[in-house]
Amino acid sequence: MTAFTRRSIVAASAVAAAGLAPLPAAAQQANGAASVSLEEALRRRRSTRRFGTAEIPQEQLLRLLWAANGVNRKEGGGRTAPAWRGSKDIDIYVAREAGVHRYDPVAGTLEQVRGEDIRDKVSQTAYIQRAPAVLIYVSDRKRLVEAAGAESAGNEQALAIGAHVNAALISQNVYLFAAAEGLGTVLIGGSADRDATKAALSLGEGHSVVYIQPVGAPR
Repeated sequence: MTAFTRRSIVAASAVAAAGLAPLPAAAQQANGAASVSLEEALRRRRSTRRFGTAEIPQEQLLRLLWAANGVNRKEGGGRTAPAWRGSKDIDIYVAREAGVHRYDPVAGTLEQVRGEDIRDKVSQTAYIQRAPAVLIYVSDRKRLVEAAGAESAGNEQALAIGAHVNAALISQNVYLFAAAEGLGTVLIGGSADRDATKAALSLGEGHSVVYIQPVGAPR
């Protein structure tokens, strides 16, 4: 039988009353992220650069991705992370030994896009290649331009800042979920091989790799 905390039951009732999308059921378990206060997650939040190789269970990975940028409001498809001018330009790809999947925030599922392991292309850094999952944040320029409006659509600096801010906001959600569930993570910019990653994912001209974020059990 699934165990629920009193806090999670109250929270679920409030969510339903407000017309919000409910938390994944597993996230309400007593030993899941819902049993840790936001203050405690903030106290535990830190960057980790030493990972074990054990795979992250699929159910836990999906909850992590929901926390990162999943749909939390039915009306309008609102997300768990805000986005510059509501652009929702960031797609999350997950590179693992078994291949690469793209997260569908509406369906809450992973869609396979590559059958091979590309972690050695994402970065030349050993601990990143060793992490069981590497999140890849990809920005869709078309969505940014559509959200920017006439006054900012041609401002490349504003568009670039928007993409980086949006990815960083998502990454903080990942940090907090990882802290709550005993996982390790770190946001990576400089040691990410963006060109090789873009080629490995066969991304189009209007897509760019913004950041990567390895996740796994710390060691």
